[in-house]
Amino acid sequence: MKELIETEAKSNLRLGLPGLEIVNEGIKVVAKRQHIVAIAHSPNLRHPPGPILVVYNGGEVVGEELWNEQRSEATDDSNTILLGRGLKLYRNHLTRLRGPLKVFYKPLRFPELETIDGVRDAVSITVNTLTHIRLSQLIGWNPSDPILGTVLIGFNESQ
Repeated sequence: MKELIETEAKSNLRLGLPGLEIVNEGIKVVAKRQHIVAIAHSPNLRHPPGPILVVYNGGEVVGEELWNEQRSEATDDSNTILLGRGLKLYRNHLTRLRGPLKVFYKPLRFPELETIDGVRDAVSITVNTLTHIRLSQLIGWNPSDPILGTVLIGFNESQ
């Protein structure tokens, strides 16, 4: 797991976008769980119960991931700036920028797993492309499959 955390951090730094720091806090949270599972998924996997990516300026949320079901709502909102198909920025917060932006990959609950006896504190996280490729190589998946994604899930045992 240490190698994956390092790969994630190095590849996020390697992007080198001025004024933007990318941090995968979620992978650190998953690593603290008793059990860690990697799953491959297709685009048919349901979206997590919240945004995976959140953009902060200081302690203020200035943007977050947007998934298909929310796109029509955002286009009617004059405060929202859409970037591509998957990110919305909040115009009123951007006018108050006080320094570099931080993009956080957030850990998200995995409620379906918590219905299983013995499972508690289940969280999931997506990883960046380089970490996905390295994990795929370690497990024996095809890292160049264009529809295959990776999700890491961590959970504890309940007594």
